[in-house]
Amino acid sequence: MHVTVALLPRDPGGLAGYAEAVSTPGSGVYRDYLSPAQFAQRYGAAPAQVRAVQASLRAHGLRPGPVSPSSLSIPVTATAGQLERAFSLTFLRLALPGGKAAVASTAAPSFDAGVARSVQAVVGLSTLSAPRPLLVRPGRRPALSTALGSGLGAGPLASHPHVATGGPQPCGAAQSASSSQQAHTADQIASAYGFAGLYGAGDLGAGQTIAVYELEPNDSGDISAYAACYGIHPSISYIPVDGGAGSGAGSGEAALDIENLIGLAPGARLLVYQGPNMNSGAPGSGPYDTFSTIIDQDRAQVITVSWGQCEAAQGAGTADAENTLFEQAAVQGQSLIAAAGDEGSEDCNGGSGTPNSALAVDDPASQPFATGVGGTSLSQLGPRPTESVWNNGGGLVGALGGGAGGGGLSAFWPMPSYQLQAPSSLHVVQASSSGASCGNPGGLCREVPEVSADADPSTGYLIYWNGAGSAGFGQPTGWQGIGGTSGAAPVWAALIALANASRPCGGSAIGFADPALYRAAAGAYGNDFNDVASGNNDFTQTNGGKYAAGPGYDMASGLGTPNGAALAASMCPDTVRVTNPGGQRSTLRASISLRVRAADIRGATVSYHAIGLPPGLSIGGASGEVIGKPQRVGTFWVTITGQDAQGASGRAVFPWSVGQAPKTSRVSLTGLGSGRPRLSFTLTAGRGAPSIQTIRLSLPGGLRFGGTRHVTVSSPGVKRLRFTAALSHGTMVIRLRRAVGLVRVSVSFPSLHGSFGMLSRARKHNRRGVMLTLGMIDSDNGSSLLGVRLKPGR
Repeated sequence: MHVTVALLPRDPGGLAGYAEAVSTPGSGVYRDYLSPAQFAQRYGAAPAQVRAVQASLRAHGLRPGPVSPSSLSIPVTATAGQLERAFSLTFLRLALPGGKAAVASTAAPSFDAGVARSVQAVVGLSTLSAPRPLLVRPGRRPALSTALGSGLGAGPLASHPHVATGGPQPCGAAQSASSSQQAHTADQIASAYGFAGLYGAGDLGAGQTIAVYELEPNDSGDISAYAACYGIHPSISYIPVDGGAGSGAGSGEAALDIENLIGLAPGARLLVYQGPNMNSGAPGSGPYDTFSTIIDQDRAQVITVSWGQCEAAQGAGTADAENTLFEQAAVQGQSLIAAAGDEGSEDCNGGSGTPNSALAVDDPASQPFATGVGGTSLSQLGPRPTESVWNNGGGLVGALGGGAGGGGLSAFWPMPSYQLQAPSSLHVVQASSSGASCGNPGGLCREVPEVSADADPSTGYLIYWNGAGSAGFGQPTGWQGIGGTSGAAPVWAALIALANASRPCGGSAIGFADPALYRAAAGAYGNDFNDVASGNNDFTQTNGGKYAAGPGYDMASGLGTPNGAALAASMCPDTVRVTNPGGQRSTLRASISLRVRAADIRGATVSYHAIGLPPGLSIGGASGEVIGKPQRVGTFWVTITGQDAQGASGRAVFPWSVGQAPKTSRVSLTGLGSGRPRLSFTLTAGRGAPSIQTIRLSLPGGLRFGGTRHVTVSSPGVKRLRFTAALSHGTMVIRLRRAVGLVRVSVSFPSLHGSFGMLSRARKHNRRGVMLTLGMIDSDNGSSLLGVRLKPGR
């Protein structure tokens, strides 16, 4: 067996934070990607950790291989007996249907106490469940297409035109097969999803590399036949991992992936990584190792994967190890596009050969640093296609080429920030959102998918497979229709590659795409996406129609399907680049002035327009300056667009929160008559504003600080509020270790002194008012300044 010991990165929290920040528009490190060497140095396991784990493995009779370039994994090849003894576990030998056999460990692997904390998982200890190709072949249609409505009979596609998109055009044989097979050719898919604008600008993906993740072989003759039909000359290289995936035509999965990519992005280079599946002739960690090799080599800007399994079958340990790899991909600027599964909202259904109607989602599409792609039925090309959620229904139809687009709530991952912070108009947080499935009672769980594309085998993709007839008796040969979210994922991978290569992006990688997708949807949803608003993905028809499509985001179709050229421009910096000012915080009815700046790389004049500003604010069309006084408390998503005379535009999308001003109460200055002054006040954060973090206290004339020892700070409900106090140029700065909404502060003698004149006036009952100045910095680093007039007391 071949297993992989996945190591914990040296700074897991820092890695997760950087992976999010480098992918988030408006972040200070946005698209500041790291090389693999920089990643290994900053986040890979420390050399001492690696040596200690290798030494421990040797001490238990194993022969570890060299650590991966990222310092995240160590390979081990051993017999089952050696692994049992080394890891203190037992393997069960299981007989599976069809005469196959599998092994599964009965316990988690055990490690020496000194290295256990350095190990994230051991991948490959079970061959019981393995990633599946997410493709579906059409069923037998004749009488069923009428009886089942739009399920298996979404309408004849023979009348769909072949469109001169500027991209590859099919030969006569493919056009004829498209009509008879009721399957779409590449030009029809490109037309439906708005790729023509990219092709028309000369963008065919040149300069981009797409890594294709495969756990099976393919016949290069099939690919050559497809390319010859379309008159293209693609660049395709094959890279074996762990000995490769064998030889032959495969199941058609690899052919579907490769042919969709070269048909939609013919100028891109393809690197096809082929590794053994967990239950193949070389059992073990092949699926993980294939991801690791793609990401460690960092030769591709886009990664597409059409293999997956439900989260429960995958297991939490392997999912955690995968997540670390995908964080690495994000840090390096690689986009990971993953099919969301073909069993609808019940992704474990059929995975073990038995029905399973429990709600579940597919890994790796459910991973927080993956872009999950669901499925639709594409019945009309448009312009602007007619689509519904792909769901051929359960029961009888499942035996005849059915399926449904995957989607739902993750059992492993909390909702990531790009979903949690999406504007309410997108409906990401909705009635079906929950924190229960992933054990997050105080929050919500990751929702799948992000987006979708055609996946219904009845309206699917025309490919060329098994032309030599080597795939076995009864298998189709040559031109044929095929579907599944396996077909949808390469559509999105091709689009990301085209976007990277487009003039707005200028070859700069979008990287982890989800934050850019949700940002684009927040700014111009109807322009960039086709909303899929009908149908559901309850494949087994046992979960009350979960999950149903609706306006905006839903867990059946995600944000929808792409309007390619428009979406590509929204995901890239354009010729007009608007500097994102980042999230803003303002105080209700307080004057503000914010200058938003934009630049046109051609030097043209830029005009400004804003939508979503807090009521009371407006933007100068020529200056880009936002001025006014906010009139309503709340959080507002603002889109500021800069546009030149040629129509090129860029935009910045950011949140603007308005809260009430902080308030003071119970302010007193006593003890002056006795020469032992004491100043006390209560400071309360305003409604809708962040909590109090820092207080800056400036005294009026006649008072001065004598130190910080006699300062007390308290807050209701906090047993002991820790703080630090320091003097800086006559101002006392009090920093709270924990931000609170209300704080009571007292400064007493000898930390507070009064001048002779003020003490004398107090003794004579001359209580002339003085002005105290309070500065406050909140937990979001916003600042407020308050002037408080008080009358000294004796």
